[in-house]
Amino acid sequence: MLKMERVKYNGRAPPGRLEEIMRQHTTRIMKMDRNNRTVLMRALYADFCANREAGLPYGNLAALITKLHETRPGKLPLDDGEFRLARNALNHYRNERIASGGYTDAADAALIKLFKAKPRLWPFG
Repeated sequence: MLKMERVKYNGRAPPGRLEEIMRQHTTRIMKMDRNNRTVLMRALYADFCANREAGLPYGNLAALITKLHETRPGKLPLDDGEFRLARNALNHYRNERIASGGYTDAADAALIKLFKAKPRLWPFG
């Protein structure tokens, strides 16, 4: 006779299914106003120029700048790579402002908005 082992099920998604759902929905929606958009555009452009002068690849930065330019203030969808680029650019911009003795309030506000953007979880995928 075949003996079956009872698997504990907690009423949530089947094992492995939640990880699959999280991989499918990695788009983050950043809520941004005109100020956050301007600061993010400046930060991305500074990184774009630095990478171009250093001879590093800058195509992905150019694509994100174009996407940001075409998106009206409101909601900006970002995938994982774009999120990472925006985070690093804002952090570099903030460090430059600190080094020059300038205010970092705008960069801080944009970083907070960026970090509040979480991937959507839609369990019925």
